[in-house]
Amino acid sequence: MTVQPLKKRPLSRYLKDFKHTQTHCAQCAKLLDRITLTRGGEIVSKTAIAQLDTLIDENGWQVERQSWAALCRFCGDLYCKEQEHYFDIIGFKEYLFEQTEMSHGTIREYVVRLRRLGNHLASQNIPAPSTPEAWLDDAFEAWLPLTSTNNYRIALRKYGQFQILNKNSAAHFQENKSTSDIY
Repeated sequence: MTVQPLKKRPLSRYLKDFKHTQTHCAQCAKLLDRITLTRGGEIVSKTAIAQLDTLIDENGWQVERQSWAALCRFCGDLYCKEQEHYFDIIGFKEYLFEQTEMSHGTIREYVVRLRRLGNHLASQNIPAPSTPEAWLDDAFEAWLPLTSTNNYRIALRKYGQFQILNKNSAAHFQENKSTSDIY
């Protein structure tokens, strides 16, 4: 009796099948409409995928599959593209998902506004506030872009709430850490 070798297929074929089986974003669990495929945290374009003609068998695919993820377009942009670091965009997004009842579309709007504002403020060399409460006042009024000022103010207020919550959480963690009953 001879052992049949495992059938080999191009990696691009496995990826096409993988893409069609993914129903939810690997980051935010949103139902996927359009997919961004990533490998090792980097976006892989459709043309690059089509050129992946390396032949692998099912066992090889199971190993390779661990490197791939299907993200919604929003998470693909957020996690895989270079961002200005003026704001903690990823922390803010996670806060909005976990601590608010906002819809995915509304969260996306807040994050996009804040990212645009961060790019604008960084290009103007405006220093970030030193306290979480400073995000809530009108300190940025003079630096806001001329268009959509109210939208930016709303996003800044929500970001200020996130910063204050983070400060309080960190202080609470430090309190509990230093007064442990065990030590």
